[in-house]
Amino acid sequence: MYHPRLYGTFYEMGLKYGKLLYEKAGFQIPAMSVEKENVGRQSYPLLKAFYPEVIEEIDGFAAGIQADGEKLAAFLLSIGLFEQTGQCSVFAYKEKEQVFVGRNYDMLFAFKKFTESSLIVPDNRFAAITQSDVFIGRVDGINEKGLFMAMSFVNGKATQPGINFYFIIRKVLEDCATTQEAIDLLMPVEVSSASNFMIADRTGDLAVVESAPEKKYVRRPESHYIYMTNQFISEEMKALDIGGIAWSKSQERYTGLTDRLEQVDRMTLAKAKAILSDDCICLNLKKQQFGTLWSVVANLSDLTIERAESKPTTKNFKPETRLAWWLNKQKS
Repeated sequence: MYHPRLYGTFYEMGLKYGKLLYEKAGFQIPAMSVEKENVGRQSYPLLKAFYPEVIEEIDGFAAGIQADGEKLAAFLLSIGLFEQTGQCSVFAYKEKEQVFVGRNYDMLFAFKKFTESSLIVPDNRFAAITQSDVFIGRVDGINEKGLFMAMSFVNGKATQPGINFYFIIRKVLEDCATTQEAIDLLMPVEVSSASNFMIADRTGDLAVVESAPEKKYVRRPESHYIYMTNQFISEEMKALDIGGIAWSKSQERYTGLTDRLEQVDRMTLAKAKAILSDDCICLNLKKQQFGTLWSVVANLSDLTIERAESKPTTKNFKPETRLAWWLNKQKS
């Protein structure tokens, strides 16, 4: 897993990381079909309107790898529209004055070499620790205000040119301090494909936004916790979920989270790690070469973050201190 620290203007962050990957790994834009590139290019003006700053970052990255910025954006915007992506398990749990989150990111083992955990600090935006399997875009993260967001793939009925989850999560973490702010930002977005978005803040405001090109629905917890895997749960959204992902044990993982969270009398980081490490929730599908690439647990109340950079166990999580380091640096 790469661990970049990116600060400054969006263009500077992109240029720095692009140059690094070009010089160290000879990075080039991966090949894509004409269909994927066309949809990505159709999505480009939507991204430019939604998140113009990230276009600057994409242009900087493209300059760093000596490539065309719009083609690079087309590649990033096409991800998730033509193939199944992360099969993930996520929960958020309010424990009196504390809020805990846990997240497993499940993907093809071959993607492990592309994974990264970044400290991202754009000028005049919130700092955040974020994880992903692709540069620039993010699939989960926690910002300095104690806001957490993570996605999980849903096999929806429709796709369209639009904004994919990678850029939604980046923008939310940079711009929003609360769950409600994140929901308000997300609801009007023209999304390109179906996803679940877990959102939690340090006050204990928890939600899952079930999101599809056709519509979105905000699902709230029935108790003091909420969780998601890779299907829509609300009656309002079920008809937009075509399933076909039994191989990834989405329902079994959802049931496993139900059972494990019901048994918790007092949540701690140790218990969060145990839940994510449970064989009912942590994927290890050797036949499909698919499983948990990383896991994150955190206490949003004090920004304690730990991450396992492989199949999680209760003992292989390590403290993530870069966000605390940055915030302390700003005080000095």
